[in-house]
Amino acid sequence: MMAYDDYQHLVIEVEDGVAVVRMNRPEKLNAFNPRMGLELLRAPAELRDDASVRCVVLTGTGRGFCSGVDTSEDRGAVADNPFHRRPTDEIGYSGRVTLAWHELDKPSIGAINGVAAGGGLGLAMAQDLRVAAESARLIPIFTVRGISPELGLSWTATRAIGTARTLEWFYTGRELSGAQALEWGVVNHVYPDDQFEQGTRELAQRIADGAPIALSLTRRTVHYAQNAPLREHLIYEAANVGISGQTEDTVEGRAAIRERRKPVFHGR
Repeated sequence: MMAYDDYQHLVIEVEDGVAVVRMNRPEKLNAFNPRMGLELLRAPAELRDDASVRCVVLTGTGRGFCSGVDTSEDRGAVADNPFHRRPTDEIGYSGRVTLAWHELDKPSIGAINGVAAGGGLGLAMAQDLRVAAESARLIPIFTVRGISPELGLSWTATRAIGTARTLEWFYTGRELSGAQALEWGVVNHVYPDDQFEQGTRELAQRIADGAPIALSLTRRTVHYAQNAPLREHLIYEAANVGISGQTEDTVEGRAAIRERRKPVFHGR
């Protein structure tokens, strides 16, 4: 297990295969400054390489999930400021952090405990699944501030809820409650505030108890399906079945079914 004690604005805890990543600037509703921006770029690669991590939960400390970029802080205060876009940087910070989380290659959950606005909403949508507290507020604040969406939100939201609903949401900047987000298909589950952490943990643990290689290949297969023609996708799907079928975890899974017990997977 890796140590994650040198982060300043992220608190990362790993238990029973579940890594909980808490954005930790509660006085700013977890808006990210340059330092936190660098940490959000760094964390996915470290979590991907940590064999003890099987599922990642991204959430916030206090009343907010993340309210986007902190515009009140001096952006020149950190060396290699990630928000400074160089002429040769085609996708900028927002693109790089979105790719970093998308390429985590492990199941991830955006646990929206409060306000998720602008770039914070983009971070939530970059996760495989999303859950929300009843008091959560999801706000695509971009157009009402005179800019277009970033952090891949136009890509992730369109795939989650379709073109027309995404455009309505972005055009109007409409705030969605947890219940409305569930109705729209933005989130998978909504929990009462006092059951939010427990509900999120139970979902994450159920995922983490699965076979790591099969989980990773399943994630890749489903994402591949979004853009591939059927025949091409079936070839890719069959290849991944072949890979997963040769693992020790497959042997364990079959044995557990025969013996009517819970399987214990080791990622081999």
